[in-house]
Amino acid sequence: MKYLVLITSLLLASCSQIFPAPTSTAAAPTETATPLITVAPTATRVAPPASQSPLSTPSNPNALTITASDGAKLAAMYYPPIVSPAPAVLLLHINGGSKADWDSFANGLQKMGYAALALDLRGHGASAGPVDWTKGPDDVRSAYNAMIKRPEVDSLRTAIVGASVGSNLALMVGASEPKVSAVIALSPGLDYLGVNPTSSMRNFANRPVLLVASQDDKYAYDSVKSLAQLAIAAEQKLLTNAGHGTEMLTRDPTLSPSLLEWLNKYVRDLKS
Repeated sequence: MKYLVLITSLLLASCSQIFPAPTSTAAAPTETATPLITVAPTATRVAPPASQSPLSTPSNPNALTITASDGAKLAAMYYPPIVSPAPAVLLLHINGGSKADWDSFANGLQKMGYAALALDLRGHGASAGPVDWTKGPDDVRSAYNAMIKRPEVDSLRTAIVGASVGSNLALMVGASEPKVSAVIALSPGLDYLGVNPTSSMRNFANRPVLLVASQDDKYAYDSVKSLAQLAIAAEQKLLTNAGHGTEMLTRDPTLSPSLLEWLNKYVRDLKS
């Protein structure tokens, strides 16, 4: 009987090894593919660009004819502004020069938002002659009035810039025309060809005037010092080895930018 129990136990053990009892194995969870959702980044609001004038770059200059008070025809070159209403500058050349002397400076004015009018003085360039400096102030006044009557020009923000005898004319007309905001005189003289601005200088009152001369141009250099004492708001800009008149604009590369900066202060950015 003992042997029978032993044999039965051995047989049961053997069967458990051959046929192991099934184990409960948890099935691995099936991974459901989650669709990839892309979240669009939040848009950054950018301020719209400032409105631009239809003229994104300066227009080419236009030839004009100015009729002087005695009927003489004076040639001029007009440089239109990019935007309007715009400040405006009248440009007057040296004796023997022409309106073309101002082309580079006038282009710079355009880029800064100005209109510019360069005049051929009587008997110069394409203007009718003969030369008559006694009629110079009236001719300049005619050109100035033609400039400020243009619809795109702000007549309350204007300047006259002249060189040599042209600067004397700029001082004389600028002093007598209250609408002229400021004047720049390059190499002015106490008297050029009978054109003498000394008696006019006090009429500027507190309006700004900039007198420019180079030390190697002794007459203009000394004249600037004398003229500066006659106008309350006159400023001096004295250069070295820069020559005479519009020549200074090419010989001293710092001059044009400084003149533009001065005009911006006293003309373009003038508060009405």
